[in-house]
Amino acid sequence: MKHVPPQQLIISTEADLIQLRQALRQSARAMELPPAQQARITAAVSEVARALIHHCYASAIVIHCDDRDVHHPLVVECESEREAYQHIARQEPVQTAFSLVDETNVTSSPQGHLVTMKFRTV
Repeated sequence: MKHVPPQQLIISTEADLIQLRQALRQSARAMELPPAQQARITAAVSEVARALIHHCYASAIVIHCDDRDVHHPLVVECESEREAYQHIARQEPVQTAFSLVDETNVTSSPQGHLVTMKFRTV
């Protein structure tokens, strides 16, 4: 399994969303994930990011590989303001996006909430 270096993107516009999708596809390809899984990852993360930016919120997104996990999942962390997460979490498209993720965790952070989405590689 290949490793991907961590990358951080700040998203606040549709153009940023396009860059995020490209970064997700590149990371998934670098980890040698099959095309169907690459598409699933890109769809899930971009839907959550789209919901955030459509409500006028910027978000920091970090893409990396969890080397501590035996399966080395691709991890996408999304930092959002507390109000932003509470607003988008109940939306049907976001709930559908979360159903595409192997593991989702939401924890409190200094900025509000940290949403961690893990995509297993096996």
